[in-house]
Amino acid sequence: MIDLINQELEKLIPASSPHYQTLLEGARYSLLAPGKRMRPLLTLYTAEMLQKKSAKKALQPACALEMVHCYSLIHDDLPCMDDDDMRRGRPTLHKAYNEGLAVLAGDYLLTRAFQVLAVAPELTPEQQISLIKTLSSAASAEGMIGGQVMDIEKSSDVGELHQRKTAALFRCALEFGGVIAGASIAIQAKLALFGNQFGELFQVVDDILDGDHPLGEEKAYEMLHALEASALETLEALPGDTSRLRELTALVSEQHQSTT
Repeated sequence: MIDLINQELEKLIPASSPHYQTLLEGARYSLLAPGKRMRPLLTLYTAEMLQKKSAKKALQPACALEMVHCYSLIHDDLPCMDDDDMRRGRPTLHKAYNEGLAVLAGDYLLTRAFQVLAVAPELTPEQQISLIKTLSSAASAEGMIGGQVMDIEKSSDVGELHQRKTAALFRCALEFGGVIAGASIAIQAKLALFGNQFGELFQVVDDILDGDHPLGEEKAYEMLHALEASALETLEALPGDTSRLRELTALVSEQHQSTT
């Protein structure tokens, strides 16, 4: 499915324009860089799990999520934020081009994502509005942006930081699948819970790999195993074939083994 996602991203961000060519080049430089595509995969797998025919309808919304994730990476890498020189094995966007272009390319991907959701094919207007509302909440002060502020301010509330900065967009990915498949309120609640657990697991593993978990390595491993167990338990309460979601959970959890 990663190839399918990459092909759709290619289509959604055109390669050329007579008016803003450099902007498109910058956006594509970051968006089309090799990546795991975890967030769009979660949306596609969830929609397929709940209603097999929904996977096709979920493709463009899934790609919109990847655009928002990419925008956040571009802005996080800026000198005023994390000041990173490399991303996914090559220079960050502000190093490859310039800082102003990086800011604007991130802005473009964020706004393009909502444009994609507003006209996503085969969805009802109610579903389109629900997706826009869900993503705007996940990406706002209640979610990613608020989490980044907590990170800048060195918040000691690690759980809340993880829920906002990382888990919010993973939760959104699961909820997207539920909206597209017409899931009940009860199922949506279980999807949101799994999204929170998956996102926090992802962040704990990332901190272990970076060697900078604020609670220390031993506590981080305890959290990792507890979060994985809780996430898998939540999946047991969901309908349909959850094997692909289980595989993604195991993939995230096992990444730390490269350092042990």
